[in-house]
Order: sequence, then structure tokens, then C-alpha cells
Amino acid sequence: MASLLSPSLALLAALALAVIPAAKQVALGGVEPADPKDKEVQKVVNFAVKTYNDMNNDLNLSRSIRVMSASQQVVAGKNFYLKIELGRTTCTKAQSDLSDCPFIEQADQQKRVICNFQIYVVPWLKKMSMTNFNCYNA
Repeated sequence: MASLLSPSLALLAALALAVIPAAKQVALGGVEPADPKDKEVQKVVNFAVKTYNDMNNDLNLSRSIRVMSASQQVVAGKNFYLKIELGRTTCTKAQSDLSDCPFIEQADQQKRVICNFQIYVVPWLKKMSMTNFNCYNA
């Protein structure tokens, strides 16, 4: 009787695979593109820019000019890989709200950098940390 069940189970499995529409193929642990406009990605971008401002020696704050690329990787949490163009603003580090800070317009004081950030997020622990970054002049 067991031999009768084995072909039936195999047939059912084959039918299930044929009937269920092919879902988006995702390699576990694979890096996939992320939408820079996504709310979660925007939180990660803001964290990256804030951490960059906390770590550099510039007296002025920098803010994002544009997100050049964003990708994500599901691990025990998520890794986000961001490439962001940053520009120096007129606001000093004593100010906290970057959204109202205009970019410096004087050519000799402008500072634009392109930074690659790796941010690790564990949402259920409310943990976000920068695991790697490097910047170069734009």
C-alpha cells in the first residue's frame, strides 16, 4: 500500500507546482534592489546621513542630494546597501532639523561626497547600526 501512496504524493506535488503561479524567485540571502522611495528605505537613509554627520569633523551638516542606488539582503534582519550623494549645508551641527537646511552655494565652500553605506536592521529588536561605509569626493 505504501507503494501506491508514493506515486500519488509525487503526482500531487507535481500538480501543485504546475497549478500555483510562479512566484517571484528570491534567493535566500541574495541582494535585491530596494525602492529608494520606500518608507523603510527612507528611514535607513536618514539613519545613514545622521550617522555620517555624527562621525565626520565638518562643522556643517550634510544632507542627501540623491540616493543613487539602494539594495537589501534578508539575513537575521536586513542589510541595506546604499549609495548616496551628500552635500554640505549652511546648518551647523548645533541645529537638528536637516530638512530646512539649504545647500551651500559658494563654489569654494561646497563639499559633495558619494558614500557607500551598509546598514544592518533588526526591526523586532528596534536595532539599526552602520556596519560599513566609505566616502569619496564627488
